[in-house]
Amino acid sequence: MISIIFSSFANKDSALRIGKLLLDKKLIACANVIQMESQYYWKGKFHEEEEYGAYFKTTLVKKNEAIKFIKKNHPYEIPSITSKDVVVNNEYKAWMDSFLMDQI
Repeated sequence: MISIIFSSFANKDSALRIGKLLLDKKLIACANVIQMESQYYWKGKFHEEEEYGAYFKTTLVKKNEAIKFIKKNHPYEIPSITSKDVVVNNEYKAWMDSFLMDQI
């Protein structure tokens, strides 16, 4: 199993910046950034705007540390940070472990 952490960002640069920092710290093995349209209320006002979502793939061991790092460095006042533990093919898991193992 691995953990996939998802968070939304106001722009592509901030999503990529957090992904690169997580990779450099070996808290994640991969980041995927996608463009999306979001709708929400914030401080009583309706918003409909372009955001970027980031999927951060990590091990179960590193999940909590990665979430803590995202929360601390996220540009939003109250970021949405979700995670799900999922089954992944053995070859991908082995690659992730080989990338992250020197930090465990």
